[in-house]
Amino acid sequence: MKNIKFYIMSLGLFLALSCDDNLDLAPLSQLSSSNFYQTEADFEQAIIGVYSGLRNEFNNIYVFGDIRSDNTVPVISGSVTTLQDFDNFTIDPSNSIISSQWRNAYINLSRANIILDKIDGVDIDESVKNRIKGEALFARGVVYLNLVRIYGNVPLVLTEISALEALEFPQSSPDAVYAQVVADLSAATGLLPVSYGGSDIGRATSIAANAVLGRAQLTNGNYAAAETALRAVTAMESGGTVSLLPDFADVFDTSNEYNAEIIFATRFANDGINGNGFNYGFANALEPNNKATGTTLFDAYEVGDLRRDLTLNTTAAPGEILTYKYGPPGDNGHGESDWPVIRYSDVLLMLSEALNEQGYTANGEAFTLLNRIRNRAGLADLTSATITNQADFRLAMEQERRAELASEGHRWFDLVRTGRYEALLGSMGAKSTSNLFPIPLGEIVKINDPSILTQNPGY
Repeated sequence: MKNIKFYIMSLGLFLALSCDDNLDLAPLSQLSSSNFYQTEADFEQAIIGVYSGLRNEFNNIYVFGDIRSDNTVPVISGSVTTLQDFDNFTIDPSNSIISSQWRNAYINLSRANIILDKIDGVDIDESVKNRIKGEALFARGVVYLNLVRIYGNVPLVLTEISALEALEFPQSSPDAVYAQVVADLSAATGLLPVSYGGSDIGRATSIAANAVLGRAQLTNGNYAAAETALRAVTAMESGGTVSLLPDFADVFDTSNEYNAEIIFATRFANDGINGNGFNYGFANALEPNNKATGTTLFDAYEVGDLRRDLTLNTTAAPGEILTYKYGPPGDNGHGESDWPVIRYSDVLLMLSEALNEQGYTANGEAFTLLNRIRNRAGLADLTSATITNQADFRLAMEQERRAELASEGHRWFDLVRTGRYEALLGSMGAKSTSNLFPIPLGEIVKINDPSILTQNPGY
């Protein structure tokens, strides 16, 4: 992936052609589309552009997944005041993060769609063609999964479209979007290699496609299908392609970014330009005027949980608890740590959840998978002596995912998936309609036709 990092940093001119201030669904200029995509080298450069877009896609995912949840509240400063609306459930459709997430998603979808539209018409090596198609399908599936979880009804654009078509492209139902996510990721599993060597390490693999497919199926309540996809990932553990690292601290070590627990990550560099911005950290609920529910993330960790002090820093800033995961210290705004889109521990927890949702089994495989994660954290096994039914197991899973995946952009989406967000965050302002975020106001105004683009309820 070192080559991928290098090319992402040098794509400024090419990616500048991808921006159109007026039409977010059709952001690639006609000139660049017609004159590019002629050679294998063109498509290799284009798919690196898609990887760059995935970096933008996940740049603010912690805002949606953690700031929105009971895990964190943002540090109060002039640079992050736009985050307060996420925390307080007072978000406005004109919020800049809401707009940029939508825009970045459709810019990258355009890149992926054009690759898929054009690559079959170019005479290039078939194995290269299949791999690039798989990468584009993987990216499209990842982006649409984020879009449907964040906004719900979204335009489902699958081909290169014109500026006029962009103005008339209607929303699709969540069911239609999930169906496309499943189709794209399923196709990608058959086109992508299991692993890469050398400078290609870090590209999307069939394992990554199955892992995200499992996430999509679990999110949509298709538990048997989720199990199938996730077992395709766990089957790779015996050969060492994926594994649960013995030491939790090693997972986020910047000298060990290509470790076997990170199934897919977006890549960053501490060069003043391509940093991840996550090293500002998150402040947790310690101040008297904070509106969080009574239990802070810090206090939510069980006694003896090794992950707490490896995840949370209580000394860097008085009155605040910051995340350690995306260090090193002192590089605020220019973090070099890659963003883990999906880890093997997440896969094991999702498989455990999928099994429990299909039926509780006392001390069954779901327990075994959950306890693997707990044992690494220095915690004892959970057993059916205390976790006596499916509902108990759900709460145990909720707690374990919170501790294991803190600050990785999952907590809010977990609470929405399980329907627990209103019960846990109602005192902070969460309502039944809070499961979705608003469609950007600029898009509503631009289209100006509710039969094409309608605002989500509650906004």
